[in-house]
Amino acid sequence: QDIELFDGTVSENIARFGDVDSNAVIAASKAAVVHEMILRLPDGYDTVIGGCGGVFSGGQRQRIGLARAMYGDPAFIVLDEPNSNLDENGEQALSLAMQNLKQKGSTLIVISHKMNIISQVDKMLVMADGMLSLFGAKEEVLAKLEQGRLEQQKQQAKQINANKKPVAPVAPTVVTV
Repeated sequence: QDIELFDGTVSENIARFGDVDSNAVIAASKAAVVHEMILRLPDGYDTVIGGCGGVFSGGQRQRIGLARAMYGDPAFIVLDEPNSNLDENGEQALSLAMQNLKQKGSTLIVISHKMNIISQVDKMLVMADGMLSLFGAKEEVLAKLEQGRLEQQKQQAKQINANKKPVAPVAPTVVTV
């Protein structure tokens, strides 16, 4: 997913272009584990971002977007594909940020196709064709998904075997000279 950053400073983007509370911006950045990355920018929190995020990589934009989501200590956060552009360091930062949110008691909804983020969740909801398919504790849902995958493999094997035509044994060919 693309994270939109807007014309303005890093601080303004994190503060959602409201009144910039520097302490709250830094707290959100630290909670999102992006503070050190921001400090390495040419002007730190005062670095101007051009439209579409300027020269930031997709992962950097996602990490700044996560700080924006965490600004003001919200109780409820929805993260849509939060790791789609992250490298290994970004993945670790996201994992720590999610732990920070959980420790603060925030409710966190994560939408993802990537299984590596699943280690951070307590419950899972699986949708199929726009409908609720499974919901429950992560371990239970993963077990049901695995069971379903194995059943599907068995069905596919049965179909393949049912479509095979019996092959008549071939008599050996004898060549004499």
